[in-house]
This record gives sequence, C-alpha cells and structure tokens, in this order.
Amino acid sequence: MRAIPLAKVDPKFRQQVSEVLADPSIFRRMPTNVVDCQPELFTFLAQNPEVLTEIWRNLGVSKVELTRTAENTFELHDNAGTTGTLHVVEQTCEAGAQNRIVMYAEGSYDGKPFNNPVGARCVLVLTSGSVKETNGRYYVASRLDSFVKLDRASIEIMAQIAHPFVGKTADRNFADTLSFISNLSYTAEERPERIVSMAGELTEVSISRRERLATLAQQCAAAGQAWKLSRQGQAAVETAGLESEVK
Repeated sequence: MRAIPLAKVDPKFRQQVSEVLADPSIFRRMPTNVVDCQPELFTFLAQNPEVLTEIWRNLGVSKVELTRTAENTFELHDNAGTTGTLHVVEQTCEAGAQNRIVMYAEGSYDGKPFNNPVGARCVLVLTSGSVKETNGRYYVASRLDSFVKLDRASIEIMAQIAHPFVGKTADRNFADTLSFISNLSYTAEERPERIVSMAGELTEVSISRRERLATLAQQCAAAGQAWKLSRQGQAAVETAGLESEVK
C-alpha cells in the first residue's frame, strides 16, 4: 500500500482507490515473473493492453474484450460473466521497462455459483523493471498486486475461503500472459514481418497503436540482429584467444 503514490493518483479516483486500500476483502501479490523480452515492447503492451487482448482474439486463444473508451479508460467483457470498467489512475513508465501502473476497476460477475451478480471494486498495481544479463539479453521482471473489495459481506467470507484456489489460477494466468509477451518479442526479433502483418489486422485498435506495434517489431528485429552479431564477435575473440594459447 505504501508503494502506491496516492498523491499522484488521478483526483477523480483518489477517494475510490483509498476506500479499497483501506479495507480490501482480498489482497493478492502474484509471484514475480522474469521473461526474456525487449523492454520497449513490454512497456508498449503494458500501456496498451487492448492491443494484447485483440491479438489473442485474432489468434482465437481468448474471448476477452477490452475496449479503450477514453485515453485512460477501458470497458471489459470476458464473455464468461465478468464485465467492468478499468481506469489507469497513475502511471510512471521510464526507459528499460521501469514501470509502475496503477489501475482502478469497478465491475461485476454474474454466474455460478452465485444466484445474483456480485460486484467488486479493485485496485491493481503492475510494477516492472529490466536488466541486461551477461549474455547480452534483456530480461523483464514484473509483479502484479491486487486489492479487491467485494460488495456483499456474505460473499466476502466465501471469497476468502476460495482465495487460495482462485489465487493460483490468477498466478497462472499472469505467468501465461508474460510468457506470451516474451514469445511475441522473440517472434518480432526473428520474423518481424509476421508482427507487422498481424498489426494491420487489429482493426479494433487505433491506427496509431497498430503503427507503433509495427515499428516496435522492426526495432526488436534490429536489436536481435545486433545481439547475434555481438555474440558472433565474442565467439570469434574467444576462439582466437584459444588458438593463441595453443601456439
């Protein structure tokens, strides 16, 4: 909670964020995940999650709909009973995927095992950072904290009982998402034309974001090529050194 800069949170949502943080029904810190990924691409997808969900929909791997309705507001429908509105209320994104994105969401779930829709308010905090390892590759570490405040006391008890099981599912989904982003980054390095082509098919995403994704794919490819050349140069130097020692 202390890591959330309330003074920087959008004033329109500061009170709602404070209320959730003051008395959450559930808190979940998902395990930190580390993936091989170009930092610029990671930050772009973190700031523009509708691009990622639209890629999933085009690939047929998810039915989740995330529609940007304003600069920092999204409408969510997972087509499995959950609907809601998501607001980015504070974000600090710097070079090297040094990011903090604070989100406030209001929504409801209508489905089994509940007889009536269950509402909730959530505060989500995504933090990340990157490091260049000795092998020359960039790795991005990220973590997601979630504070959930349910609107019915009886449901709170049930949720707290089920929390360990639901939490494991959330952990897995978060890890799977990051793995997908890593694979997307690798594809951009090896086959940028595939990402460029896919970007053009994201018709529900703004043109500027499609163009930015295509540009990032080319940048990933250039970075990947530079990494390969550096590795080849290092291997040549090491080989020459061994030959010199033998002589």
